[in-house]
Amino acid sequence: MKQNMNASENKTTKAKKPANRKLTRGAMSLLLTVLFIAAVVLVNIVLSVITNTHPLYIDVTENASYQLQKETKEYLDEIKEPVDIYVLQKETDFESGDSANYKYRVQANKLIHAIENSSDNITLHYVDLAAEPTFTTPYTQVDWTKSHAVLVKSGDLYRAVDLTDMFDFDQEQYSQYGNIVITGQKVEQALTTAIVNVTTKEKTKVTVLTGQGEQDMSAFTKLLENNAYEIETVSLLNESISDDSEFVIIYDPDVDLDDKAYDTLTKWLNNDGKFGHNLFYFPNDQHELSEFPNLNALLADYGMEVRYGYVYENDEKHIIPGANHYVSLYDYGEDTTYTDNLRNSSIPVVMMLTMPVNITDDTMAKPLLKSSDKSFFFPRDMQEDAIKDFDPKTESLNGAAIGIRNDGTEGSKNSSVVVIGSYDALTANYLSTTAYNNAAYFVNLFNTLSNRDDISVVIEGKDPSSHELGITSMNAIMFPSILVRFVIPIGVLVIGLIIWIRRRHK
Repeated sequence: MKQNMNASENKTTKAKKPANRKLTRGAMSLLLTVLFIAAVVLVNIVLSVITNTHPLYIDVTENASYQLQKETKEYLDEIKEPVDIYVLQKETDFESGDSANYKYRVQANKLIHAIENSSDNITLHYVDLAAEPTFTTPYTQVDWTKSHAVLVKSGDLYRAVDLTDMFDFDQEQYSQYGNIVITGQKVEQALTTAIVNVTTKEKTKVTVLTGQGEQDMSAFTKLLENNAYEIETVSLLNESISDDSEFVIIYDPDVDLDDKAYDTLTKWLNNDGKFGHNLFYFPNDQHELSEFPNLNALLADYGMEVRYGYVYENDEKHIIPGANHYVSLYDYGEDTTYTDNLRNSSIPVVMMLTMPVNITDDTMAKPLLKSSDKSFFFPRDMQEDAIKDFDPKTESLNGAAIGIRNDGTEGSKNSSVVVIGSYDALTANYLSTTAYNNAAYFVNLFNTLSNRDDISVVIEGKDPSSHELGITSMNAIMFPSILVRFVIPIGVLVIGLIIWIRRRHK
């Protein structure tokens, strides 16, 4: 009897133990699933908070339309001063627009966020001027009647960025119909140059001479201003050059300097024996050199002379496809002093109708830009009947050169005269394209001569309408958000339920 009771109890105990173990495993599985889902939800909440201030997105566009260029990131990463960027609209209003402009505005906003995320010292704000009309009051040096879209500020320095600085427009549509149709964006360059200007406390002064019939060089002076140079214009007929000006530019003058202007310029270069000044001279190719005796004498003092004619390039590697032999690419001189800080010295400089610069004293002067050794000099004044008998000598010619003088002691400052044989080298067409190094090279040349760190911000604008990798631009931006907020949590929930159901029925 006792044995039967013990056997019955053992069977009951054995029956209960599997049931208890199954219930315990099920409960643990459910608890782990709930805890895992809770952890994913918590991570999702944290990421949502982070993305509200630091948006995360994957850029799969062909030309990385929503990413900053490497040069921009490197510069922004070095910023030490606090910088505030104020977008003068609500964020939703800034991105809004019709179908033609919407993609550019979305791209612009993403790039602005990318600029903020590139430095811990940059803070982004959106200001609704309709709700805060007094915001602009402290910024008295800004003309608020213009269409300013952004204000960049660091300490007491600030700079307004206009819509025309940030975007390219279809000028014909605007002038004829009043329609604003954006055709490209320059947001990255516009804001980075504004940051350069408000974080550079002491600007280097550049004097552009007038009064000798010089050509317009606003494209280059604008580039210098964007790189924190201060531009002033001076006529030596009735004004003098500032003592604190480090550069003077004579750009394609129509007449020679008179004796008084020549004396003023030579004394400024000498700087009472302290030197430290730099002259940039772009000769005029429409007049005989004999018409410029004072400028010729100044060049001779620095070991150089200009030849009256053009570089005729015969090397196919130096000729631009579709252009003639007078428009060509130039190699950099052997002295790397003026190219060491170039971000990409493999990109050449292009010049047109270049007057060669001879070195007459190689103890003072050296080449900056050189043609190939297959080029030759074509005289500007050659008569047509003499061309058939013309037998030129092929040689490498100097498209630009620099002459240097100092007091001869170790560590003394230099005064330099730089001769650029083509004034076309600084026209907007050549400065605006990154296919050539004109903008970067000449800004770097100014930076080197003034002993400034390389802060050039020659940045290429991008078109967001280029081909994507099978995903639209907005889908590319929203994909990470959808993945984190919906796909992962739902996937985890489904997997957890499947595991729980399978274990429950074992």
